[in-house]
Amino acid sequence: MTVPPSNENDGRTSPTGDKDVSGKPNAKPRKKWYERTSVTLCVAAALVVIGLGFIHVITGVTSSSGLPYDIVLRESFGYREMLVSARKIQSLPYSAAKLKHPLGVRALQRSGHLPSDVGFEASMMARQQEDLDQWQAEFQEALGRPEACWQDRLRGADPRSEGDPESAPACNQRGIDFARQGDFQAALAEFTRAIRRNPTYGEALHNRALVCITIGNVGQAAEDIGTVIEIRPEWIEGYLRRGRLYVKMSEHDKAIADFTTAVQIDPRCAEAYFRRGLIHYVRGDREKTLEDVGRLRSLGVSVPEGFLQALGSP
Repeated sequence: MTVPPSNENDGRTSPTGDKDVSGKPNAKPRKKWYERTSVTLCVAAALVVIGLGFIHVITGVTSSSGLPYDIVLRESFGYREMLVSARKIQSLPYSAAKLKHPLGVRALQRSGHLPSDVGFEASMMARQQEDLDQWQAEFQEALGRPEACWQDRLRGADPRSEGDPESAPACNQRGIDFARQGDFQAALAEFTRAIRRNPTYGEALHNRALVCITIGNVGQAAEDIGTVIEIRPEWIEGYLRRGRLYVKMSEHDKAIADFTTAVQIDPRCAEAYFRRGLIHYVRGDREKTLEDVGRLRSLGVSVPEGFLQALGSP
């Protein structure tokens, strides 16, 4: 009798170990730990990334629980200004902080690290403007050119035109007289009449601009000075005056352009460097502000001490 060969697999698995004799698959080998946790880690990381879109993390402060940071919920989902540096924002002029870090300012206000009422904002803006006005007055005094009374800057008529009462210079002179008397409407009418007689009569345009500034019509004043600049493109004082008007109108890019043109015409125009530096300061651009301060120092011009302290510059 023939004896069948023995089966080392005991009849349950194939020699390859893939299936048993009944055709069922064997149990799969166990996954390594990092294979088992990879999906979990990915899901957790995704949840963390999404969660960061709902908060601001404020550094440089102490939270109510004593932590060296604070967390504030966002007003809406996003990742802009996720990290908020309280020290950086508080070191900027208030207007610059609101312009460059609007979400961060609001987060600081909502968390109580910065006052948020309207009165506080108004007082901060007023305080900043007081500083700017003081620095400008100190600078003009250092230059030996304090701001003159606007009536003293009115430009008179050409004496040769006295024989023609309807000439542009004669109308301009009557406008000057009305302006000095405080009759601004009559003064504007005479200056306008002079300009109609002679559209390139710069003195009347200049004088009308001064009266417009006095009554608060800075837009018309800037337009009139711009017309004079077109007539006299090398008139540095015109660029300085229009630049100052643009600052009042919050047209900072235009103001910078005018002050830059002034220093291109005269590289030693200290006032243009100073006023351009003030705009950069208000915008929070410390690097450009220091560049203009450096140019002033190279010209030997004194810079207001308060301005230097605000910049943190020795």
